[in-house]
Amino acid sequence: MIEVKVVALAGGTGSAKLLRGLKAETGSFTVVSNVGDNFWNHGLYVCPDVDIALYTLAGLADIEKGWGIAGDTYNVLRQLAALGEETWFNLGDRDIATHVFRTEQLARGNRLGDITLMFCERLKISQRILPCTDDRLETYIDTELGPMHLQEFWVKNHGEPGVTGVEYRGSDGAKAESRAVEALEEADRIIFCPANPVTSILPILSVDGIRRAVARSKARKVAVSPVIGDSPISGPAGKLMRAIGVSPTAASVARLYKGMVDVILIDAADESRRHEVEAEEVGARSGSILMNDRESERGLARLALEA
Repeated sequence: MIEVKVVALAGGTGSAKLLRGLKAETGSFTVVSNVGDNFWNHGLYVCPDVDIALYTLAGLADIEKGWGIAGDTYNVLRQLAALGEETWFNLGDRDIATHVFRTEQLARGNRLGDITLMFCERLKISQRILPCTDDRLETYIDTELGPMHLQEFWVKNHGEPGVTGVEYRGSDGAKAESRAVEALEEADRIIFCPANPVTSILPILSVDGIRRAVARSKARKVAVSPVIGDSPISGPAGKLMRAIGVSPTAASVARLYKGMVDVILIDAADESRRHEVEAEEVGARSGSILMNDRESERGLARLALEA
C-alpha cells in the first residue's frame, strides 16, 4: 500500500473505476465529488456522482453500466410508469432507498456533506466521500432547444440537441464543503480523475473555495486525461468541450486545468503529442490510461500515485 494523503476529484464512471484502483493501492483517501448533476426526481434528491462513488467503494456498484447498484430491480419504476409518470431516469429499487434516506435527512436539516459521511459509515466505507459543496449547484447545458439540466440533456434527450454553451448555476454563491477544503489543503497528492472535464471536474472547480484550496495546496497535482487522440473515452465530453471552445484532446484538457495541475497522464498512443500538453505549461507522462479490468484500474492508480 502507498501511504500518502490523497484527495481525488471525481465524477462519473471513469472516476469510479480509478477510485476502485486507488482503494486497492492505498488504504485511506478522500473523494471530493461533483454535485452539478444532482437533481430532484419523483420528489427525491438524487446525487448520481456522489452515489457512484459510494456504491463503488462499498462494492455495490454496477460499474460497467456506470450507475446504480449491481443486480438491482426496477419494480418501483415500472409502477410509476403504470401510473403515468415519466421514467426516463432509471432508478433501481435499492438505489431509491438511498435517495429516500438522503431526502429525509435533508428535510431534517442535515447538510449533504454530513449525510454523505453517514452513508460512508453505514455502508462500511473506510474512505471519505464529500460533496464539493452542500449548496445547490447544477450544470445546465445551453442548447438549440433552450437551456436544460445536464440530466435532461444527456439522459432524457440522449445528448442529441445542439449545444451552444454550459453554465454552472449556483456556483457564484456556493460555499465549499469545509472538510473538503481541509483535505485538499493537507493533501500530499491531488488526483483529477478521468472524467468529462466540462460536466464532472470543472463544476467542482467552479466552487471558489475548492478552486482556491487546490491552487494553494502544496500537494503534487496529477490529472488523468479522459481523451485519447481526438476522442473522449466515453460520454459527451467531445461535444461539450467543443461547445466551450476547445477541441477534445489531452492538450485541451491540460489547458482547462492549467494552473491547477502539475502533470497530466496521457495514453501511450498520445506520446507523440506530449509536446502539445507541455506547451500548455503542464507536464505530461504517458502510459496505459484505459481501465478494462481490475488490474488496469490498479495500474493507472499506481501511475497516478507515482507521477
